[in-house]
Amino acid sequence: MIKQIIYFQAVVRCKSFTEAAAECCISQSAMSQQIQALEHALGVKLLNRENRKFSLTPAGEHF
Repeated sequence: MIKQIIYFQAVVRCKSFTEAAAECCISQSAMSQQIQALEHALGVKLLNRENRKFSLTPAGEHF
């Protein structure tokens, strides 16, 4: 779960799944899967995904 938290921080910092994935040396699809796994583990949605954009949910901002 620690890697997933690091990935989440990278996505938020980069404001892009693609850029965060490149920074973390993983594929964009792996990044997306890891964020979804983190959300599942926490039992809360952290990001609102809209096409190629995303925004933080209130839980995501708090996290």
